[in-house]
Amino acid sequence: MLIGYLSALGCRAGESVDVMVSSSIERVTLDLVRLIHGDDNPVGPGFLYEEVAEVPAREIAAQERDTPIGSYARSQQEITLGATLGLSVDLWPTLPANGARQTAVGLPGVDFSVALTPEGRLGLYHRQRLIVSTERPVLGRHWYHVEAEVSPQRSLLTVRQAGQPARAAIGPGVVLRGDSPILLAAGHIDTQGGQHFPRARYNGKIARPVLAIDGALAAQWAFEQQMSTQRVPDNRGGYHLDLINAPTRAMTGPGWNNAVHDWKQDPAQYDAIHFHDDDLADACWPVSARMQVPPDLPSGVYALRLKAAGEADDYIPLMVRPAPGAPTADIALVMATYTYLAYANEHLTEGEFEQGSEIPVQTGDWEDLVAQHQEWGKSHYDLHNDGSGVAYSSALRPIPNMRPNYRFWGFHAPRRFSADLYMVWFLTKLGVPFDVLTEHDLHQESGSVLAPYQTVITGSHPEYYSGDMLDAYERHVAGGGGLMYLGGDGFYWVTTPFADLPHVLEVRKSEGLRHWDADPGERYHASTGELGGIWRSRGRSPHRLFGIGMGGHGWDNKAPGYRRSPRSYQADAAWVFEGITDDVIGDFGLIMNGTSGDEIDRVDYHHGTPAHTIILASSEQHSEWYVPVPEDVTTVSNTLNARYNRDVRSDMVLVEHPGGGAVFSVGSIIFTGAVPVNQGENNVARLLGNVINNFTARGENRSGKQR
Repeated sequence: MLIGYLSALGCRAGESVDVMVSSSIERVTLDLVRLIHGDDNPVGPGFLYEEVAEVPAREIAAQERDTPIGSYARSQQEITLGATLGLSVDLWPTLPANGARQTAVGLPGVDFSVALTPEGRLGLYHRQRLIVSTERPVLGRHWYHVEAEVSPQRSLLTVRQAGQPARAAIGPGVVLRGDSPILLAAGHIDTQGGQHFPRARYNGKIARPVLAIDGALAAQWAFEQQMSTQRVPDNRGGYHLDLINAPTRAMTGPGWNNAVHDWKQDPAQYDAIHFHDDDLADACWPVSARMQVPPDLPSGVYALRLKAAGEADDYIPLMVRPAPGAPTADIALVMATYTYLAYANEHLTEGEFEQGSEIPVQTGDWEDLVAQHQEWGKSHYDLHNDGSGVAYSSALRPIPNMRPNYRFWGFHAPRRFSADLYMVWFLTKLGVPFDVLTEHDLHQESGSVLAPYQTVITGSHPEYYSGDMLDAYERHVAGGGGLMYLGGDGFYWVTTPFADLPHVLEVRKSEGLRHWDADPGERYHASTGELGGIWRSRGRSPHRLFGIGMGGHGWDNKAPGYRRSPRSYQADAAWVFEGITDDVIGDFGLIMNGTSGDEIDRVDYHHGTPAHTIILASSEQHSEWYVPVPEDVTTVSNTLNARYNRDVRSDMVLVEHPGGGAVFSVGSIIFTGAVPVNQGENNVARLLGNVINNFTARGENRSGKQR
């Protein structure tokens, strides 16, 4: 095995990044390459990169690394126990009988815990021995109020379920004198080489934990406070908790009454935290090396390359933007890092999987690695082990499906990061200067990051977006800038980072094209307090700015091209097709042999497409494998698929805005996969070159542009 990850997905020239490596070979060579093209399809340019001579290769020591997975809470200081201990807590277990002990509250310093037995009964453990428990297992996804009283004379466990009589069990006395940290959702922590591994991990919600010592209230934690942080205050004794590996907050508690759905309206009803044994916010591998990026390194898409004897090289992506104060280009390519994280390490092909097209599913080394290393965490497309949806996804872990030569299992061609390298190749071939930004840059510096640029180009699949990022694009166009949306399924999911965990993104799914639903009452984000779901339901459909929005999806062996509209031949639009004599654009490509495919967008005036939008071209008819998105389906029939439903299509549009700004959109994830065909000598490449040149030339008259 040879794989790594970085401390950041992007940086400025002159900054440094930490490199974390896991390798079965003890000596690993590290260097830096500039990525040009990732697809190794022999019909295209192949896998292309340039070695960066300014960063000489060096050898580093390496070893295989384990990853501490599972969320828990730990007190910032130890508590001193006395003769008696009183404890109360509300529990909502989700995997009560999973064959292993699951600790809800632990005091590892005195080896005491309240836990679920492997059979799903609630019990008290001391010195690894079950001293008292309920007779029957608890039910999954039900609230239980648990009270424990422990003294040298006896142990008393009382469990009460809503609407049911309390059940009590008495056991032997226990002496608990000593000091101990307080753990929630873990029994103890094994520390190995600076990493901390939680044991006896718990799955489910925990609410309202309270500790009393010798009859006096010692700690009372307020899970409903400081909701957007990884910290829980103790409003009694000062034993504040740190949350490790990002358990899910803004969860309904035992007092939720179904009338409140926004946790900010009544936080007291959201006094629960959902812990999972497969949560992961940071793989916490030790730093293997630090890479100093040269201050004069040109902006671009790079990779830190790892090489070891007998192992395949690993290319860890790094997006580099210009150093502060350095000159910028007129063109910016925004790499879709939010979407890369949303899909990071998705496990959709594991277990039973329904084939979604005529193309057989074919997994590769990337999927094999993820399946073998479940401890590397999951994506927003997966379920936790307890069946709840994965709301948080992190950048601080190995991400095998974010590699330049990644091929998607659904159609055996690049997708997301590897597909976005098509435009890197094309811009490089054109010889036009361009800078590379990330969507993380777009969010963090939304008010200024696009100011130096005239033409801004998106990735092929910019699906996950924050409101700040959309604001940045709107300001850019309003100020006279050109915006090229060269993908499909864009600007779809409301996505937010945590202020104290900027490498973790939050998504709450409850509508749209999805693989899970957030439970009722739990659709508002903990990180920002805003409503999750799709932007269209928030009144901010991408149609308003980009002219098009998500309308359908599918895969097949032959994706169609786009047929020009009569409107495209008029003078105000014909410049887009200068030098092109074909009526059909892009009936070829390195992905599914065409340009309109995967997830596709269309015009919809009801959802905000501007009335003056010019429809330049629309996709030829799709096959029956293409269907509309759920939000467009109000009644069910056997004529929903694209063979009968012309609303399932791609529209290529031009939207001119007052002040000289303009938006060009193509409405298909796979569109740019046609650019490298015939080494870029084709009508798709010519069309994109026309738009880039036109939009960039407008910068001479743009008043809002800053240099």
